[in-house]
Amino acid sequence: MIANVLADAARQSLRLLMWQTGCVVALAAVFAAVAGGKAGWSTLVGGGIGLIWTIYMTVMLRRHSVDYGVRLSMATVIAGWVAKVALTIGLLIIAFRSQAIAPLPLLGGLGGALIAYWAWLTFRVKHADGANGE
Repeated sequence: MIANVLADAARQSLRLLMWQTGCVVALAAVFAAVAGGKAGWSTLVGGGIGLIWTIYMTVMLRRHSVDYGVRLSMATVIAGWVAKVALTIGLLIIAFRSQAIAPLPLLGGLGGALIAYWAWLTFRVKHADGANGE
């Protein structure tokens, strides 16, 4: 049986997405309790913007795992990154222009999603250079 590393990566990415979503929701609850509903909503919007890359990677890894990455290339990775950056900037511009969104909690949600991402990668992923050598 051939191991499908893309399927394994897709499962790991889905776990990361669930972790990030939980962190964003918890952060939004704290903002809502401390600063009110508008702050909580703004935190959720910012966190949602921060989740875009993880959602994209989860979907693409799952899609490419079906054919073991036959159509996967560096060009698709770069195109995905460019699309993610453009979408993130566009959504942030829209959110900042909206009267319904508070700017600081929006940035707090975005930052919280990014910190949750890096915390997962730092503390939860077993790296190949670990003590067990796997």
